[in-house]
Amino acid sequence: GLNPQSFTKWIFSHLKLKEHKQILELGCGTGKLWADNYSQVPNTCKIVLSDFSERMLDNARMKLKGIDLNIKFEKINAEKIPYPEHTFDLIVACHMLYHVPDLSKALSEISRTLKPNGYFISTTVSVQHMVELNSFLSRFNLHRRDRQKYFNEFYIETGREILEPYFSNINCYEYINPVEIYEVTPLLTYIKSMFPKEKYPDFQLKEADIQNAIQSIIDTDKKFTITGISGLFKARK
Repeated sequence: GLNPQSFTKWIFSHLKLKEHKQILELGCGTGKLWADNYSQVPNTCKIVLSDFSERMLDNARMKLKGIDLNIKFEKINAEKIPYPEHTFDLIVACHMLYHVPDLSKALSEISRTLKPNGYFISTTVSVQHMVELNSFLSRFNLHRRDRQKYFNEFYIETGREILEPYFSNINCYEYINPVEIYEVTPLLTYIKSMFPKEKYPDFQLKEADIQNAIQSIIDTDKKFTITGISGLFKARK
């Protein structure tokens, strides 16, 4: 993307870790947030990195191997956090709340396990995120709503309303990161990753047409531009 500050560095700049000792990350994925910023983490912090997927936790363990931080890895379902109330100073959930089947249950659990005055930081995307790519794909009858039937409606535009029953003092910050693509292959590879064979068996029939259409946009405009808008909510208990 064109933003000079990487997304993980930008998120980290909002965490203000000096104030927080007990930290939980839900949906930690590969652990990239900590791998990219570990030198700035105070050694007084106790961090629980959790994910719903054991495979992701293995990836995070590998990525953070040899890094001298007080980290515990744990398989956790955000709807049932196995900790007593008022345990954490800070809970982080990056680009994962829209995957949670019962969002109100997860937010109740996050609120329950946060200390009074603790912070919850969550990131998500805008409804306008990748708008050009979404409208391009809809020409091939590949609609965003079909891809996102497994997602709930937690976006920048709706997040405040969703968080309000559980938290006070909600602030939203935007991260703008447009992408310009100059050749077909990287974009086609990305699109293919959005449509795995087992869920979208028809995709292969459309692949050649999609490839040609991308090529013709790049031939005409010299690039394929995609809007990138993410956001971060900082909420206080």
